[in-house]
Amino acid sequence: MLLVQDAARIEPEQPARHADGVPPQKRAMILGYLTYRGDARVKRQVKTLAVAGYAVDVICLSEDMGDVRTAANLIGIRVPHYRGHNRLRYIYAYATFFLKATWTAARLAARHHYDVAIVCNMPDFIVACALGPKLAGTKIVLDVHDPLPELYRVKFGRPAGCLGERLLMLEERASACLVDRVLATHGLHLIRLARAGIPRRKLRVVLNAPNPELFPYSQAPLRREGGFRLVYHGTISARLGIDVAIRAMRPLRSRVPGIELRLIGRGEALEDCKRLACELGVDDIVRFEAPVPVEKMAPILHACSVGVVPNRDNAATQIMLPVKLMEYAMLGVPVVAARLDPITQYFDETAVEFFEPENPADLAAAIARLYDDPARCARIAAQANRVAVKLSGRWAETYLEAIAPEAVVQEVAI
Repeated sequence: MLLVQDAARIEPEQPARHADGVPPQKRAMILGYLTYRGDARVKRQVKTLAVAGYAVDVICLSEDMGDVRTAANLIGIRVPHYRGHNRLRYIYAYATFFLKATWTAARLAARHHYDVAIVCNMPDFIVACALGPKLAGTKIVLDVHDPLPELYRVKFGRPAGCLGERLLMLEERASACLVDRVLATHGLHLIRLARAGIPRRKLRVVLNAPNPELFPYSQAPLRREGGFRLVYHGTISARLGIDVAIRAMRPLRSRVPGIELRLIGRGEALEDCKRLACELGVDDIVRFEAPVPVEKMAPILHACSVGVVPNRDNAATQIMLPVKLMEYAMLGVPVVAARLDPITQYFDETAVEFFEPENPADLAAAIARLYDDPARCARIAAQANRVAVKLSGRWAETYLEAIAPEAVVQEVAI
């Protein structure tokens, strides 16, 4: 069911029912300043909760919600989703969502008892939107998708220890005080949160692992018909090194016949990247494509030769484990990636072709090595898949134990 909130008013709704017509005995709320269609982590949480017997309500942005198919009841909050560099406009967008979502969550909590409410950052203080359910006895979980203090520094070019970063670290600790559990996306992320002062007893790791039902392994030939296709999908942002990948295409066009780079996504650096491709004379071999729902992504990635993870080395990427890398690995697409700690904690040289971060020449050399050695492509793809499958194992059980230790998993393959 889809509801769009222009003001804080909720129409009556019927609870979700199982196939046998019996209402579920548990109810969960997921709340976040996010676009549901493009958030694979939240979609997997919804499916896991639904299989475990929960009725799930998701309070999110109303953007791009029209034909979404989901087991959840989506309640869209209509606010301007800003993606630029103006801090005041970010504050306005967040504040508008905060007020509407707080009222919406409180109204829902007055009507239903929620066993758990999962609040997704950014920002962290969005947990305050769940005070209504918390006062009604709901367990609150903060799911830290991204490290906000580090992102602030990188996005706005601020130095380490700046006032904004210190305030956001304080906001992070204060937000954690309001919740029962805090979820990190990988081991180094958990260590960073603990060092920031969040009690270790509250912290759990729930990896950004792709759903194997959506990203099945393939042993299809790596040399696709029509050329050597590179792919990057996700946010088009300067901190993620998209410009590094574009610059690497210049020496590669004469080195690798039929090479092509597909950039699938959107973000604040999209227009800058298009201009860069034109300036370098590679706009004919760099394709910019609109975002694709996660459910439709696998066939597109399967048709590509190598997945590229060109993250820059900065405060934010030193705490991020790229989910796109995990998706390439699950599909059997070989990966070339910047050598960064969040990646090397799980993947070594037998699973990923590494290059020096922010070095287009080294990235081009890594791609050329894979082009020249199809056997190595196959080996690293198979090894990366083994690592990803191991990391993804028991994801549903881990998630349910993290948010509600008493939960019983009714289906393992989520």
